[in-house]
Amino acid sequence: MAEIRPFRGLLYNGEKIKGDYGSVMAPPYDVISDELRDQLYEKSEYNIIKLILGKTRETNGTKENCYTRAKKLFQRWQEEDVLKKDETDSIYIYVQEYVYKDKKCRRIGFMSLMKIDDSVLPHEYTLSKPKKDRMSLIKEIKGNLSPIFSLYDDKNGKIKETLKESISFSDPIIDIESDGQRHMLWRFSDQEKIKTIIDEMSGDNTFIADGHHRYEVGRMYRDEISKEEGYNGNADHIMMYFTDLSDNDNLTVVGTHRVIKEMPKTDSKEMIEKFEEFFELTECDNLNNLTNMLEDELDTPHCYGFLLKGQYFFLRPKDSKRLKGLIIEDKSDKWKELDVSILHSSVFDKVLSIDGSEGNIVYVKTPDSAESLVEGGECDAAFLLNPTRVKQLKAVAELGEMMPQKSTYFFPKLLSGLVMNKFEE
Repeated sequence: MAEIRPFRGLLYNGEKIKGDYGSVMAPPYDVISDELRDQLYEKSEYNIIKLILGKTRETNGTKENCYTRAKKLFQRWQEEDVLKKDETDSIYIYVQEYVYKDKKCRRIGFMSLMKIDDSVLPHEYTLSKPKKDRMSLIKEIKGNLSPIFSLYDDKNGKIKETLKESISFSDPIIDIESDGQRHMLWRFSDQEKIKTIIDEMSGDNTFIADGHHRYEVGRMYRDEISKEEGYNGNADHIMMYFTDLSDNDNLTVVGTHRVIKEMPKTDSKEMIEKFEEFFELTECDNLNNLTNMLEDELDTPHCYGFLLKGQYFFLRPKDSKRLKGLIIEDKSDKWKELDVSILHSSVFDKVLSIDGSEGNIVYVKTPDSAESLVEGGECDAAFLLNPTRVKQLKAVAELGEMMPQKSTYFFPKLLSGLVMNKFEE
């Protein structure tokens, strides 16, 4: 069961950054392009990008690299009071307001520490390269710079009621706009009400929505450092953000699309013939028409968009059971019913024989990005997907199974830099 506790967060000192909190924040490291990283570097000398995704230099080596530079900066910012640790154990209530498809949305959740154990259920396989990168960083930083996005089931609504009541009496300590989204943070130190939240959270599992690599690295780091003589347990807990999965207003899930660098050596006519054995194909005039058709079939399983250079196809399954029957993995029916599972295990592996290795698939968040990679000649083809549903994530995670990488994308992302967790000495 989820074992959480308040902590003394490490926050930016408003006086040192002249109250400009927006200048020091950044999205999560894994959605930051090189271009955006350069822009964030220019926003402020104290932008957290310099910690979570420092630039690589020609002089990089084992003694001096982006991770060791992050460690020095992190220490210096604390020494200079750019970052200050709170004096009271608190949880941090985090509200995001945003617009998605012309609908105004508001997500409420909170950040606390959580003991690393089996009560947190992952749902996606992870990749080796990001884990190596984040392990190198946590070893130098000795802390958590960004929260892991997780979900819990607030069955009786008591946690959400407590959070809403708590923020109704005060202004947020941070209130900023970023990319059209409003981010607000409250420090919450009422120990009696915090205990209510702790008690409520102790009854259920939690599910990772975003941050699988960082959670797995946190566990690996804990396991490694706990073997050292004199270990004091300071890495037993990890900083998490929690929001209620039973509240539809809290969650906006979008699809993560697959762009294939190298397709099997075959002409498009032969490829279409292979598709036609399993799918009804509709050729579309442009990307907009294709995405509209895909969205119209949101409730129809195993529909996809397929892009070749200058060509757009909508794929609707002729027989979903037949596609499901191509899967040879020893998995549950819940897993086999996922659009991402059918795409990877049936379409990629069996229908088209696509190389699904780590380096041959590019994961993108928008159809425009997928189209750009194909039209620019960087990649051969792209597959567009509808989003995985939260109830599917929950069902698969509770069975202890893992989805293919990048099966979900929760929008919007959490900001990095609002609160950090420095492991206590």
